[in-house]
Amino acid sequence: MSEEIVLLNNNPPTSGVGRYAYALYQSLVKLGLRICFVSWDKELFDSTYKSLRHLRLSWLYYLLKFKYLSAKLKVNASLIHIANAGYLASMIPRMREKCESIVVTIHDTIPMGLRNGLSHKVAGRALENVFLADYCICISRYVQKNLPEVLGTIPRKSRVIYHGVDHALFKPRSKIQARRKLNLPDNKFIIINVGSEEPRKNIPALLEAFSKIIRKIPNTILVRIGEEGRKEDRLINSLELRDKVLYRRASDKELALYYNASDVLIHPAYYEDFGMPLLEAMASGLPVIASNRCAIPEIVGDAGILLNPLDIDGFVHWTQEILENRDLRVELSERGYKRSLSFSWEKCAKETLDVYREALDEC
Repeated sequence: MSEEIVLLNNNPPTSGVGRYAYALYQSLVKLGLRICFVSWDKELFDSTYKSLRHLRLSWLYYLLKFKYLSAKLKVNASLIHIANAGYLASMIPRMREKCESIVVTIHDTIPMGLRNGLSHKVAGRALENVFLADYCICISRYVQKNLPEVLGTIPRKSRVIYHGVDHALFKPRSKIQARRKLNLPDNKFIIINVGSEEPRKNIPALLEAFSKIIRKIPNTILVRIGEEGRKEDRLINSLELRDKVLYRRASDKELALYYNASDVLIHPAYYEDFGMPLLEAMASGLPVIASNRCAIPEIVGDAGILLNPLDIDGFVHWTQEILENRDLRVELSERGYKRSLSFSWEKCAKETLDVYREALDEC
């Protein structure tokens, strides 16, 4: 491989990090940049990986496959952009000898104590290699500000460049038509939550709040786009919510429809470095109730309701207000949509291209 600039990714396009890498690459090409995109998501997240998930061995398979792919990779480039400073950051020392410039995007500054499992801890320790990069792109001011706490100091150069959102995909549509396409009821309020079951996502608080909401507004259901963990499954049963909570998996096109079909997004995460569902929901004209922690306030701004993630009664109160007050729903919908227009992949690509130029000029 002989290219001026290489963008390296290891995440599927359905994940937040993978969506960033794919969207950034496509937007850079539209700007006329000659760039080689190397993505290992199909190799890493193959059928073997999926079959090992129920045995909880998928992370070990991933790690072994990652080491094989990274050892096989031969790069001859003026600049390599590592799209995610997780496992990929472990490759920086070797690439330092072969590339004039290295740019790395930092998505994750979650403290080691909050990391879920050994695989996340390994990825977290690989983050320390960002000191060998020439430029670090941080996806939020919170990430940039948090680097000294996680790494002990700040890398030599860093810049905040926000993610974008695909406004052609995530946009306001007919709620009735979206519900019919997704086979969702027309006569119920729908609360949506999008994300993993990681402890930092605070799903137990969401379920406890929902159990109180349906006492006030019985004709309400909760749609969770993500996987159902064992703890969540037990809590749903103990709160007698089994027929009120729907777990769904969704493609990007389906996810856009789920936002359109819903009445409010609740995102109570107590640790979030960005929060793509917030931006996607706002772009879809969906009112947002979210935590007031970490990067969430700088993404949502004054376009949503922000609460202490432990304030279950607050989530109940504001959800009821939004569901029962049409004027408030419309106001938050308009504010959120307007806020989302400040984020685009074209803007992300242009700012990233500026970083490439600066990094190469310093070689």
